[in-house]
Amino acid sequence: MKVLVLTSCRVKESRGNMANDLIYQEVQGCNERADIFKLPGSKKVDLTKILIWGIMIFNVVFITLIILSLFLKSSIGDVISVVKDLNTLKAIKITISSIFCSAIMTIIIGVPFAYVMAQKQGKVYRIINMILNLPLVMPPTVAGLALLMAFGRRGAFANVIRVFGFDIPFSFVALIIVQVFVMLPLFTQALRSGFEAINQDIKEAAMVFGAGEKELLFLIYLPLSIRAFMTGLIMACLRAAGEFGATMMFAGNLSGKTQTLSTAIYTLSQRDLGQSISLAVVLILIFLLPLLVLELKLKE
Repeated sequence: MKVLVLTSCRVKESRGNMANDLIYQEVQGCNERADIFKLPGSKKVDLTKILIWGIMIFNVVFITLIILSLFLKSSIGDVISVVKDLNTLKAIKITISSIFCSAIMTIIIGVPFAYVMAQKQGKVYRIINMILNLPLVMPPTVAGLALLMAFGRRGAFANVIRVFGFDIPFSFVALIIVQVFVMLPLFTQALRSGFEAINQDIKEAAMVFGAGEKELLFLIYLPLSIRAFMTGLIMACLRAAGEFGATMMFAGNLSGKTQTLSTAIYTLSQRDLGQSISLAVVLILIFLLPLLVLELKLKE
C-alpha cells in the first residue's frame, strides 16, 4: 500500500515537472518571437522617462526665456542710471525697511501660532489653519479692499483706531500691515512643517527632564527647525516685497513714503518703459541673492 502511494506521488511530481517544463518552453518561445522584432544591439526605450525630462526642460526654458527677455531689453548703463535715480533709492530704502519691520512682526506672531498648530490636530484647528491660508488664495485687490474695510477711515474698526489718533491707510504702517498679511501664511506653514517633522521622542525626553513650553520652543523646536524657519522667512519676505495690488489699494504709491520697488516699476512704466524694465532687472537681481542662499546653503 505504501509503495502505491509513493508511486502515485512520484507520478504526480513528474507530471508537475513536465507541466513546468512546458510552461518554461512556451515562455522561452514567446521571448524568442519577441526578439525577432528587436534590432540588433538596441535598448529598451523608457517613454515615461523621456516625457518627464521633456516637460522639465520645457519648464526651465519657458521660465528662463521670460526672465531673460527683461535683461535683453536692458543694458548695464540703463541699470546704473535707474539705480542712481533719487526716487529709486527711496523705493529701495522703503522696501528694505518695511520688509525688515514686517519680518519682525511675522516672527513674533507666526512662531507661537506654528508651534500651537503643530501640536494640535483637531477639526477646530484645521479650520483656523484654513482661515490663515486665505491670504494665499485671495486676489491682491480683494486683500487690499478687505484691509480698507477693516482699517480704513470708514472701516469696521475705524472708531477704535480714531480713539488712539491713528490714520492707517496710505501710510508706512499700512504698508507693514499689507506685508504681514501676505507673509504670515507662507512663514507659518513652512515653520509648522518643520515643527511636525521633529520626533516626538525628543519632546517626551525633554519633558521628562522638566522642560516647559518655553524650553521646548526655544531650545528644542526652533533650533531643530532652523532650516524650515529660514526657508519660510525668506520666501515670505520675497512674497511681500513683490506685493502690488494690495499695496496700491491700502498703502498707496507715495514716493518716499509707501512706494516700494514693485509699485515704482508700475509708475515708471507709465512714462518710461525702458527705465521700468531696468528697475525690474534690479528687482530680480535683489531677489536672486536670498534665493541663492536658500538653494545653495539652507537646503544642503
